[in-house]
Amino acid sequence: MRKIIAVLAAALAGCSVIGHEKVEGWPALEIVEHYVPHAEMRDRCAPYVGFGMSPEACAEFDLVRLKCHIWFSADFPPQDFIVKHERMHCAGYDHVGSTGMQRYLRYHQAQGLVGSAAMAGAATGASAAAGGSR
Repeated sequence: MRKIIAVLAAALAGCSVIGHEKVEGWPALEIVEHYVPHAEMRDRCAPYVGFGMSPEACAEFDLVRLKCHIWFSADFPPQDFIVKHERMHCAGYDHVGSTGMQRYLRYHQAQGLVGSAAMAGAATGASAAAGGSR
């Protein structure tokens, strides 16, 4: 019985214990890591975990600007495997058996939104270096 409970606990513990599958066609995204107060990370990441679960971190995709924002707790710095896991999401790896990232990408592709901000900036001669952002 204890073994079954341990397996269920591991399965419900969140995405950091699940394998990964590459999402075909995922664009290269600039990774921006944010270390914020734990409550801010928790509030931002809570929608991405199951009911009653507490997030360790999360990655949010901005396919229009080709950025991936990773949110970590500054109060409880993440273990290396959590950092690696979230960076893998940014690189286009979803959980085995999940189609969430694939559906997100397909929607943005169908709307012509993937990289549209970057393309608009290139067309007008604007650049991040010229405009400056911190």
